[in-house]
Amino acid sequence: MSSVVFEQVTKEYENGYVAVKDLNIQLEDKSFLVLVGPSGCGKTTSLRMLAGLEEVSSGSIYIDGQRVNNVTPKDRDIAMVFQSYALYPHMSVAENMGFSLDLKGVPKKEIRRRVEEAGQQLGIEQLLDRKPKQLSGGQRQRVALGRAIVRSPAVFLMDEPLSNLDAKLRVQARAELSELHKKVGSTFVYVTHDQAEAMTMGTQIAVMNSGILQQIDTPQNVYEHPNNIFVAGFLGSPAMNFFEAQLIQQSGELIVKTDGGLTVPIPPYRLPRYREFVGRPVIFGIRPEGIYHPQYVPPGIDPVAVNATAKIVERMGYEVIVYFTLAGSSEFIARLDPRAKITSGETLALQFDLTRFHLFDKESEQVI
Repeated sequence: MSSVVFEQVTKEYENGYVAVKDLNIQLEDKSFLVLVGPSGCGKTTSLRMLAGLEEVSSGSIYIDGQRVNNVTPKDRDIAMVFQSYALYPHMSVAENMGFSLDLKGVPKKEIRRRVEEAGQQLGIEQLLDRKPKQLSGGQRQRVALGRAIVRSPAVFLMDEPLSNLDAKLRVQARAELSELHKKVGSTFVYVTHDQAEAMTMGTQIAVMNSGILQQIDTPQNVYEHPNNIFVAGFLGSPAMNFFEAQLIQQSGELIVKTDGGLTVPIPPYRLPRYREFVGRPVIFGIRPEGIYHPQYVPPGIDPVAVNATAKIVERMGYEVIVYFTLAGSSEFIARLDPRAKITSGETLALQFDLTRFHLFDKESEQVI
């Protein structure tokens, strides 16, 4: 078992700065949790408190049911992989991977067995006799992972380990890490600001902002059902479109009317949720993929036509990203079918999918 629990954990520094506030997370054995958020949101501080590299100001952290606030890092049964690989240049790959075991007095034969086994798992068994300077960035990253694997820890902690890789290698490494998690059967806690890493690797993602946990759930649930404006805007590329609006009652219907002239009827099944917000300012949100070119509207959606003018067209090959203006003022982004023929300055009757929009209370910024 390698469960992890944060219970009302707060980190406050001597100058009064609160890096993490009242963090509550319950992570089951063999989970892959990704802590994600912008720089300074508290994700790395949370990881360092779990590792024992930062003191907990208040609250408790548990690993396998044991409170570890006062347990030294070396006795927490964790292994950490940092952004910097920090490999010893004078040692071979095998020596780097087995160094921590050597310090613990593990027999040489056992060290070699564990190193070779980890090398096979990571596909670097043919590199064990090389020095770090003879390796590529991706290979060094695997060695750093191997150094953690040989210890057979209860929990793997990773602080942006892929940030030094180029784009192609990062995609490959994401898949390898997910596969590694399945193979070793341990709990992973992974820190990143890259939403693609969070969405593709985690069994759970925890979105943080300003030291406060905003939402924790499966990647798909967080994406499709964000708790607030921050989560909705942080996950997704391009980001969700937001329009300042009001809910008004008109001819027995509820209508969302934005400052830019967008008018959207509320579907009947959503009426009970929104009635109490009639006359109040709200934020209307819809993701770029919830907007369709009129010639390529899929079946099974609830569309409403919105006239908008294309401003900038970005053809990506597999999709078309278009920046639109609405009534000459409000701007938004649509992700359209790659077959769509569209030019800058063209006006279209775009189709907004009414099954995929969100309304947020303007004051609290929470989803309605």
